[in-house]
Amino acid sequence: MIRRERDEEAVSAAIATVLLFAGVISIISGMMVTVIPVIDELHGAVERENMVGQMEDLASETERLSESGTPGDTAQLTIRPHTGNLAWELLEGGTWYTATHQPDSTFRLEGVLDLDDSMRFRHAEHHVESLCATNLHASAESLNHYRLPLLDGDVSATPLNALTSLLGSNEISFEQDGLTENHVIPTDAVWFMSGLNAADGEAWIHSEMPLRVIMWKGNGGALLATPDQPIPGSDEGRSWTIPLIPNSHSIHLESDSPFTLEWETTSASGSGSSSSLSVAQAPLGETDTIHSWQGEITTSQSEQLVLRTSAPARMVLHWGDAAELDGEGPGAVPWLDRSGSSTGVHFRPPAMDGSLLIHNPNSAPTTAKIGNLYHAISGYSSIRIPWDSSQLSWIEGGDPIQVEWILDAQTVGDTATHATGWRPGSLSITPAADTGRISGENWKFEPPKSGGDSESPAVGSTSFVLQTAGTSASWSTNTNQAGNSNHSTTSGTFTLEEDHIGFLSVESSDGAMRIYTSTGEDGSAEIPEDGAERCVIVDLRASGWIEVNLPWATVDHWKTSDIRNAWKDGTHFFGLQLSIRGAVGDDPHATLGSAWALHLPRFTYTFDSSVTDLEILTHGGFVGTNHPEYQADVLIPPPSREGPGPRLAATVPIAMPTMDSAGGSAQLELTLTLDVREQVATIDAHQVRRGWDGPYAVAIAAESSVNLEFSSDWLAFPGQLEMLDDYVGWVQTSPTMPEVVYHAGGESVLFNLQVASLTSQTSIGGVA
Repeated sequence: MIRRERDEEAVSAAIATVLLFAGVISIISGMMVTVIPVIDELHGAVERENMVGQMEDLASETERLSESGTPGDTAQLTIRPHTGNLAWELLEGGTWYTATHQPDSTFRLEGVLDLDDSMRFRHAEHHVESLCATNLHASAESLNHYRLPLLDGDVSATPLNALTSLLGSNEISFEQDGLTENHVIPTDAVWFMSGLNAADGEAWIHSEMPLRVIMWKGNGGALLATPDQPIPGSDEGRSWTIPLIPNSHSIHLESDSPFTLEWETTSASGSGSSSSLSVAQAPLGETDTIHSWQGEITTSQSEQLVLRTSAPARMVLHWGDAAELDGEGPGAVPWLDRSGSSTGVHFRPPAMDGSLLIHNPNSAPTTAKIGNLYHAISGYSSIRIPWDSSQLSWIEGGDPIQVEWILDAQTVGDTATHATGWRPGSLSITPAADTGRISGENWKFEPPKSGGDSESPAVGSTSFVLQTAGTSASWSTNTNQAGNSNHSTTSGTFTLEEDHIGFLSVESSDGAMRIYTSTGEDGSAEIPEDGAERCVIVDLRASGWIEVNLPWATVDHWKTSDIRNAWKDGTHFFGLQLSIRGAVGDDPHATLGSAWALHLPRFTYTFDSSVTDLEILTHGGFVGTNHPEYQADVLIPPPSREGPGPRLAATVPIAMPTMDSAGGSAQLELTLTLDVREQVATIDAHQVRRGWDGPYAVAIAAESSVNLEFSSDWLAFPGQLEMLDDYVGWVQTSPTMPEVVYHAGGESVLFNLQVASLTSQTSIGGVA
């Protein structure tokens, strides 16, 4: 018989041991629940410290190249991640700047970089008539495109002089009827094509660099040359780059101030200084003296002309049979009013002999005051008067008018053989009546006529080429012609027969257009870049936000690779320059404000701590992080240079990754290359604002105005700029606003803006 006895003490000891172990486990588990997040946070802190210095170094090199580098300069860095992931993000917004040209006014933007076809702006102080937008092509990847009109002629092109231009050669592609020819030229050379035939189909020129493109027809003509950097508010400039052809070229310069000039071509150079001329009937605020210079340059081959003046001026180039201002010969120039628009009230025509054609684009009759004499102009009609450079006068319209200078001095009225708009020949972009710019939706003008010659004039037909200044447009005329235009089909064309009498009306719906007008065998005109001066009608004054449609395609739902292609081919803009215009005093299309909006690809390091998807990033010279706990923190603010006095300069670096740039958690070798740096604005602005898109916008605004906390005026009167007298610099007017205004104590600000285009190449360089 087996006898079993229970040892109660042993059982109790065993149970106690088990319970003690369980208690220890519970304590350890509790400690782990508390300690693991701390360990994760420590890990996140290590991740941050490991990468912050590298991102700051990258931002520093980006800023150095952008502000002081020359094209072709490079910087190389090794990026060593810890356990996180490196990647480029192209679609995370960017930055914008605005500048106002009228006192006591503001200009604000919202949603301009959303990759759709709409945006909002705010300008409460004036009635806004129109908004014109230009694609900045702020990356070397975004090509410049020039759509040639469907006309016979010769074409020349040359790269424009930027602040620092691309070294070496520039690649130009000529495309016609589906066939493409590639050409490589130095940046100081001219590409020339003779015998362009409209019957061969529509032609395009594509280029990495911005070009000056001119079409030349026949044996002579005239054009108003666009400055390399037009001044907002007048469209004058101080430098011009012109692709001359083998011929005689005469230059005429005019300015409000005395100036000196220097010019050079491949084979010659020269200099000069202006002479003064008196002008009658100067309107209030204008001087009764102008300063002009004329010279002639003869070339035996295609050459690039670079001309610079010491004061803002306007340039007229007349060549070939039009080189001599003898009152006979081809050439006509739509002239600009004092605000830089083609439709206005105050004009000072050029000091060049010839005749003037004055158009009334309104239905009601008006007058034009010239030399203190009034000339009546019926509705939708024109008058032609002789123009003598020794008897100069301002022209003051009773209502908005348009003025065209014509080399030919004959002023025979409407007859069977000699119309008011007759000339030996001309080619130009006809300015729109509603916007006063090279694109718009409404035209009413006296159509030009040509035929025979000055000795035996006859009236011939006139050709019109209609190109869309947007995605598409539908158009119709008062001569029962109509059509549609877009970028995938041939431009609209029509011919006005010789028996047409009276004005011509062209109206566009569903988009803006440009109209090339050609008559006779001769003439010349600049060909603007396809994304330049796309104007939309606003016709509104509001105290709140105004929404407008931008004339580009919506791409916000596209894949990243497709969006990059859209930037490249111009389907959507990569960087945007905006101008709003409206009535100021008597001027109907004065520039109210200018703006520049820029996409900024960003380089991001993503890592985890106790929470996931934390990041450290850099773009546009800015470095920020949302560690810890998704709190936006500015490590390095966007660069800007301030003072002395009310001066502000900013360089926006745009680093675009190459298509084959690597990412991930491996060690990366990164190479930054400066492609080009361009000065996009140097103006005296009444107010300058800077905004930022994305989750760091408010934090950047707050960091930019951090020194404002030392202002006693702001402490006493928060949010009231007019009471702020003891501080000059950036101000965030509200804690929730993603923008800042540069406060200069009520003075105007000398504002300089540059854009630097860089290419970033990352390749795997090892294992971290």
